[in-house]
Amino acid sequence: MMEGFVRKLRQAIIALAPPLTGMILVLATATPLYIGHIGEVIPQLGVIAVFFWVIYRPDLMTYGAAFAIGLVADIVMGAPLGITALVLIVVRRVVLAQRRYFIGKPFRVLWFGFALIALPASLLGWLIASIYLFDGLAILRVLVQAGLTIVMFPPIAWLLTRCQVLLPMPRAPVLGRG
Repeated sequence: MMEGFVRKLRQAIIALAPPLTGMILVLATATPLYIGHIGEVIPQLGVIAVFFWVIYRPDLMTYGAAFAIGLVADIVMGAPLGITALVLIVVRRVVLAQRRYFIGKPFRVLWFGFALIALPASLLGWLIASIYLFDGLAILRVLVQAGLTIVMFPPIAWLLTRCQVLLPMPRAPVLGRG
């Protein structure tokens, strides 16, 4: 009986690892960076987490997990609830559809692919927020945010790789899930 409980507890911890690392990264951005005349810029570390985990463990980075990370990001950033959550759901879907192109490729391919996802994700968030607030928000800040997020990808991916190697491999292929 105790073995069953320990096994279920271990499975729960494994299942929570990707969403939890995503939320920790989002909380780490609670202090925005001040960049000259542009103002405060917050890198989108949640996008990095969703991108990374959907490639390596899509079974653990579910739509619900991406949504939860997005809600935490909106709360931390003081954004309207649901904007980042919607963006992260879209990121998950797009990355899942393109996942096969990233598996087994060199890091530079992964980083380039992330850049192709991060910029449109930032622009999508900007568009949704601008529509929601009935105000054209400053695009320069969004472009700097996307650039900062892309620059932050290598060290964050390195950290997430260290976490990922601790997780057991999934039992069945997950390429078709989505």
